[in-house]
Amino acid sequence: MPAQLSHRETRALFIAFADEDLPADKAGEVRSHLDGCGECQRGWQSYSATVQRLKAAPRHAAPPALATQVMTRVKRQRRSGLRGLTLMHAHYRLPVEILVPVLLAAAVAAYLLMAGV
Repeated sequence: MPAQLSHRETRALFIAFADEDLPADKAGEVRSHLDGCGECQRGWQSYSATVQRLKAAPRHAAPPALATQVMTRVKRQRRSGLRGLTLMHAHYRLPVEILVPVLLAAAVAAYLLMAGV
């Protein structure tokens, strides 16, 4: 006798079950769990009702210029690459004149602590 699905496993399969993408044996396990579990059955009814409402909702086409705008931004990001990322975070950098003394002081403090002075 195969192991039964847990509540978590059953709910994780709701998407594939609604799309009828589960193999027959797995779909049977989901149906079997739903038949014996009122909590998951209520969850399934709510989920499937939401899916049905979404399928029945009217579809609207995106404006023709939207695809062009998106692709323009993608190409711009590709061109700037890491350079754009580096420049974007440049204002967070510490000047070397500040960073070197701070690191040196931290190293001396660590040495003194370890040496027991």
